[in-house]
Amino acid sequence: MFSVSTQKGFTLLEILLAISILGVATTAIMQQFSAGLRISRTSQTDTTATIYAKHKLEELQVEEEMKEKEETGSFEDGYHFRVSIMPYEEYMEGEEDEDLFEHLPLEMYLLESVVWWEEGEKEKSITLSTLKTVKKKKGL
Repeated sequence: MFSVSTQKGFTLLEILLAISILGVATTAIMQQFSAGLRISRTSQTDTTATIYAKHKLEELQVEEEMKEKEETGSFEDGYHFRVSIMPYEEYMEGEEDEDLFEHLPLEMYLLESVVWWEEGEKEKSITLSTLKTVKKKKGL
């Protein structure tokens, strides 16, 4: 009569197919994990640089006397900075504007903070800037 096999299990072909699918899936997962780590590291360095730049900009904003200057330095963890204060006169478009603004009791300054660092072989930077309005000194 007919012989029915009662053995249950996987064939060699099914096992090889399952292993290859598992290998492809594992590779894809590991690549995603690696990309996530790179993005996390980039986010961390950008955030640190932004915090440093903001801190330096805030130091400039609280200065009592506004005068043109530039200063450079570095932080302990490899970030470098350059801050500057410059008179801001771009709001004056023509000679008639110069006469008008000359009589105002206020003057504007451009405050800029640049933080840069090395990332691999590349140099990256973050720049923050703002304007500050101050009273003109009497007698000027």
